[in-house]
Amino acid sequence: MVTMGHSTIINASHDIMLGVRKEFEGKTRDEVFNSPLVYGVMPYFLPDIGKLNHIDKPAGFDLIMLEKDEIKNLYSTYGAQYGFGYDENSPNPEILMIMAKYQGEIAGAARAKADSKTMWSIDVDVFDHYKGKGLAAPMVNMLAFEILSRGYIPYYFAGTSNVLSIHVAVRAGFIPAWVHCYKTRLDSRK
Repeated sequence: MVTMGHSTIINASHDIMLGVRKEFEGKTRDEVFNSPLVYGVMPYFLPDIGKLNHIDKPAGFDLIMLEKDEIKNLYSTYGAQYGFGYDENSPNPEILMIMAKYQGEIAGAARAKADSKTMWSIDVDVFDHYKGKGLAAPMVNMLAFEILSRGYIPYYFAGTSNVLSIHVAVRAGFIPAWVHCYKTRLDSRK
């Protein structure tokens, strides 16, 4: 299921489509996504271009931009220590990274992957010792500006229950753009 506004698009296999149509036809977007059949709703965010402003990094932190080969080298050097994982054979490997450092120690990273010819996804991790210091949003914001400068559209996503990640998106200058349902449960008794 995908929604981008008032309508909902549902993709289902042929053998269940009639039942799915009967269940959801005529219902609003919110009724569909709040039905007992839906599981795993995830909001996606795009930058609010008209209001996107640079965010200052917290005092004492350095934000360093890394390119694809530099990311690979970082992971091979620090991967196990920081829980980083990198798969150079991935169909959409990391292209850019904003690494945060505090007094020479890695504090977190925002990463961009080329998910399509036009859109790059952003995710962010801040290590436990540095959480709550206002670091995630400036990294995401800086990465968004860099992606835009290269002619691509950055997007960010978070689980609906991850309120802190949603707050990061909004603080970084993103607004809700669409919602995606990544798994459904079908009750065989119906």
